[in-house]
Amino acid sequence: MTPVRSSAPAEALLQPAPSPRAATVTQTVSAPHPVKLDQIEQLRRAVAAVDWDAISPTGMYARYGRRALDVATVFALLPLAAIPAACVVLANLFIFRDPRKVFFTQERVGYRGEVFRMYKFRTMRDARRGALHSWSSGGDRLRVTRFGRFLRNAHLDELPQLVNILRGEMGIIGPRPEMVEIEAWAAREVPAFVERLRIRPGVTGWAQITQGYTGRCREAYAAKLAANEAVTCRPSLRRDVEILARTALWMLRGKGWEWKLQGSPRPRRSA
Repeated sequence: MTPVRSSAPAEALLQPAPSPRAATVTQTVSAPHPVKLDQIEQLRRAVAAVDWDAISPTGMYARYGRRALDVATVFALLPLAAIPAACVVLANLFIFRDPRKVFFTQERVGYRGEVFRMYKFRTMRDARRGALHSWSSGGDRLRVTRFGRFLRNAHLDELPQLVNILRGEMGIIGPRPEMVEIEAWAAREVPAFVERLRIRPGVTGWAQITQGYTGRCREAYAAKLAANEAVTCRPSLRRDVEILARTALWMLRGKGWEWKLQGSPRPRRSA
């Protein structure tokens, strides 16, 4: 692994990879906002130190079945998702008055430390001091629009991630991919946190439907890691079907953007 020189400008380390394939954090980091180089170096080291082949789940379902389930689910959902997606596009055009703000893209850390661009429908207004500060201070809840809150509660903002699934960057079920900055923080605060990325990150998962959204809290992220242990270490068709069924109930109950008291800081008006 090439060491990071302290004299190198931050911009040089945060350039998107020229290759169409996702870059790993051991090579380069593409992030929407500048981050401290020491945090990125710690994340690089944490990813590089993992023996991914040794900890990857084994078995036919883990190797082939889950990917087949992903593709089959996407093609089953595409006809059903077309009309809601079109309605969301029109609504966001009306709310944000800018076609460039219908969708939201952000660099996330995915499978084995790969950095990829995740797609969502936009639900928030722009952060004044960046996405990381907004997440840390609880300002996300102040930036979200009324329609965006509905989208998040119903998980409809995640519909564009069907593209990420088809591209092989995500799965239907798996750990939630974090922003590069948050992943760097969590890798420092929670031992072995990056090891959950032994499988592709998912649109839904056990932690997503039991824990909900959390803020900058070490205990909350340790609980997130523990909640996804069975999903990442011992994947099974039975458990995945159960998660899909519970996700449908979670969406119908409007709990997609539920915040737990643990790790959810009180929002500040300056966010």
